[in-house]
Formats: sequence, C-alpha cells, structure tokens
Amino acid sequence: MLSANHSDLSNALLAISQSLADRSQLVQTLDAVLTAARQMTFARHGIIYVLDQTGQALIPCIVHHNEKPLVDHPWPPLPLDSASETDPFSYAIRNGEVVLLNQLYQYNGYDCEKVYQCESALSHKSENLLSWPLIDDKGKTVGLLVLFDLNVIDDEAILTAFCQIAATSIRQAVWLEEYGHMVKDLSANNASLARENHQLKQQKQTHYTGPIAESEPMLNVLSRLNRVLSLPVDVLLRGETGAGKEVIAKYIHENSNRANAPLIVQNCAAIPEQLLESELFGHKKGSFTGADKDKIGLFEAANGGTLFLDEIGDMPLILQSKLLRVLQERKVRPVGSSKEIEVNVRVIAATHCHLKEKIKAGEFRADLFYRLNVFPIMLPPLRERQADILPLAEHFIQQSAKSLGLKQAPGLSAKVRQQLLHYPYPGNVRELKNVIERAVLLSDFETITQIELGDSEPVDITENAQAIVEIPEPVTAKTVIPEDSNKGLKEVVGEYEKNVILDCLNACNWQTKRAAEQLSLPLSTLSHKMKKYEIRAAD
Repeated sequence: MLSANHSDLSNALLAISQSLADRSQLVQTLDAVLTAARQMTFARHGIIYVLDQTGQALIPCIVHHNEKPLVDHPWPPLPLDSASETDPFSYAIRNGEVVLLNQLYQYNGYDCEKVYQCESALSHKSENLLSWPLIDDKGKTVGLLVLFDLNVIDDEAILTAFCQIAATSIRQAVWLEEYGHMVKDLSANNASLARENHQLKQQKQTHYTGPIAESEPMLNVLSRLNRVLSLPVDVLLRGETGAGKEVIAKYIHENSNRANAPLIVQNCAAIPEQLLESELFGHKKGSFTGADKDKIGLFEAANGGTLFLDEIGDMPLILQSKLLRVLQERKVRPVGSSKEIEVNVRVIAATHCHLKEKIKAGEFRADLFYRLNVFPIMLPPLRERQADILPLAEHFIQQSAKSLGLKQAPGLSAKVRQQLLHYPYPGNVRELKNVIERAVLLSDFETITQIELGDSEPVDITENAQAIVEIPEPVTAKTVIPEDSNKGLKEVVGEYEKNVILDCLNACNWQTKRAAEQLSLPLSTLSHKMKKYEIRAAD
C-alpha cells in the first residue's frame, strides 16, 4: 500500500482544518471532510454518515463514488437499535473503534452482506474498507467515516487528529443547520410581531386609516392577509359595496415590501370604455384624436408598487383579455406603440359582483377570473362584524372632530350606542361613516344624542330621556329656566344642563359612574361637563 510522508500529511492536515473552519453549511462541510479524507488515504470511494437528531439512526449525508459526489446511491440509513452487532459500520459506532477490512470479499469475521448488496447495485467490488467513528473534542460520536479502495497511511495519529477536527466541524455545522432554521423562524416571527405592533400603534392614532378589526371575521381576514403581505401574489377582494375593500388594499400595500413605492387606485366603472385602455396602459402621441402628447399608463406609474383595480367586474370584455396578458407577461404596450414595457406591479382587484354569475352570462372572462382568484379574500359585511361597529364609530368621530378643528371629540350617548349596534347597515362601513359624520354635525360637539339611520328622521335622545331613565327630583337647585331676557339661549341651556347634572350627582351621592349611567352619558363626557361648569363635590 502507498503511504504519505509525515511532513506532507502535516501540511495537508493544516490546510484541511483551515478549510473546515471557513465552512458553515452542513453539506459543504461534509463534502470537504470526505474529499480530504480520501486525499489523505488515496481512497476512491467514501461515505459520511451523520447521527440524526433522535440519536437512533445514522444517515448517509454525502457519498463519493469513483472520486465524485453521488446524489442517487443505494446506501440506506443505519438504525442503531436493530443493526447487527457484527456489521462493520455498527460495530465501529457502538464500540468507538476503527474497523479495517483489507480483504472485503473474503471471510473477515464481520457481517458485510448489506455492504455487498450496495456495492452490487453500484456494479463495483472494493478491495478494502475502513470504518472510522467520528468523535468530537467533547468525546461524543457525531457520525461515521467510511472509505473504500484506500491505501492506508502508516501514521494513524495524524488520521485520528484529522477525524477529531472533522467531527467537531460536522457537529458545529449540524448545530448551525438546526439552529439556523430556528433563527430564521424566530426572525420571521419577530418581523410579524413588529408589523402587528406597528399596526396596533397606528390604530391608536387619530390619523390611522387601516382596517379596524376586533370582530372574529375581520381578524380572520387580516390573519389570512398576513400570509402574503410581502409575497409577489395578486389578490382578489370580494365583498358588498362599502365593505372597505379600498381600505384593505391600502393595508396590503402599506404593510408589504412595496410600501415605499406608489399605490395607484382606479375604479374600472368610473371611466368610459374608450378611455380606460389609455388610462391603464398609456398611449403615444397621435395614437388617436386628442392624444397630443405621450401619456404614462397606471401600470407603468405603479411600477414597483401596487395597482388597485376597483370594480373589476365592470371592466369591458375587450380590456379583460388585455389585462389578462399583462398579468401573465408583466408587460404593457401603450396604445399606438409597437414596444412593450416591463412592469413590476402587484395587482389588487376588487368587486362586489358574483363573478361566476357574470362568467355564465358571458360578461366576464373565466381565464381572467382564475388568474385573479389565486388568493381571494371575502370581506364580511358590517352586520356580520358587530364587534367592530362601535370602534369604527369612535374612529370616525375622531376623524370628524379633527377635520372640524374640535379640541375634543364628542361622546356617544348610551341610547345612540344601542341604536348603532342594532342597525343592519345595508351600505356597510361607508354608510356608518356617513351616519357618524352627520351625527357629529347635528350634535352640540360634546355628546351625540341623535342620529339618522337609513331614511329615518333624526332621533333626539334627549326628548325621550324620561322614557329611558328617571332623573331624580332636584335637591340643591331648581331646574327652572330663568326668565332673564338678557341671557342668550346658549347660557340658558347651559345653566339648565348644569342644574340637571348637579341634581343627578347629589341623588347618586356623587358617584360619577352611576350618575353617568343615569344621564345616559359616557363617563368621559360627564367629567368634561363637570370641568366645564366647575362642578365639584364641595359645591
């Protein structure tokens, strides 16, 4: 057998150890170890088995045959609990001893039947075999090195040192492989938590425009959306008119990796058919009457960002085919141009229509529907998300108060809250927004006591106050409107309101929470009025 001199082996060992120190991925490390081991022993074939996470089996993670890596091979995993004690591989692992068989196909005292079967599948017969347990610097076995057709080195100490370095490197690579996935998952979870925390902080701000979701149906919608926020996936939003499809589209854009790029919104039903193609794809100067200059289409304008196509169900059939091609090719051709422009745009389409019914009626292309319907989202109507009604109402009150320049947003009386909760909202969130904006304008800017729902007349809650609660008789002040003609209506009503609050507080033994309930006022509104009229317990 050939052998290498001590100086050459020492240099090779140093180079190999440095190479292993630079490797972090398991497959690369195993390949480097097996290549180096073959070079040191002049072996033509080899296997490295690595102990799996359970510690119950050895897995052949890298195989070299005729000095080249072999992807498809016959070598099976080695279950340690059922392996033969005389199997050369199992014996080496269990006893921590090196097994060397110089004449593999002659009687040698070991059970080599499985080795013979695998070599037969490779149409090969090796002259010898070396089975070397890989034990790291902590004395733990991490795998097994198997070499075939080798010329054994006469300096066993160097090979022992190499195998220990290799075992330690493999152990570290296994850890990095396992914990790398954990770190990746933790990083993804942290990013998700950071995004959710950012969303919650936004919802506490008066300028927040994202979806308000406290009901289970809407929480399910956001949970489903979170799976694809940063993925290059088009989304189809379905839901009744006014359900908040544009709000969801903005939420998707602002929480995706496209947030810094444009979000372009286009209602497909709000523009004439003859102009929609030019609007979406652009046009060249002189392409039609009135085209006095080049125009950039919405797809090109939204490049890198998001294009929201609302009411996609109302798009003309001729444009549906062109849209389908853009979605498939990600290229647009402006009207009158012979060149195509590549675009990187995420498309969010929305409709209140039943598109399958439109397909049956020949009004919508089936292929476009299935292209858009890759990731559908069904938005629930407001009547099915009752837990969101009051938070939405308070959100709209804050918006209205800010637009009107009010220092403090008015509160909702208890009766109004009940009315809001029991109304079916055929116009969904959009209708609720209009109801609240109108109610703020009809209020005294301190408490909303009347609302208009549907086609009904304003309902004044104060007119029916006695039917709701019974206000106690005055104790310390008379609730009589003064007859001073020099006072304006506002001063007279203010004095009357102050007296009513005083009477109720005295009757409730100055328990403000109870008094607020008796007056059908939010506690914050009662506290505000007490400060306004300088009402204190000492009075």
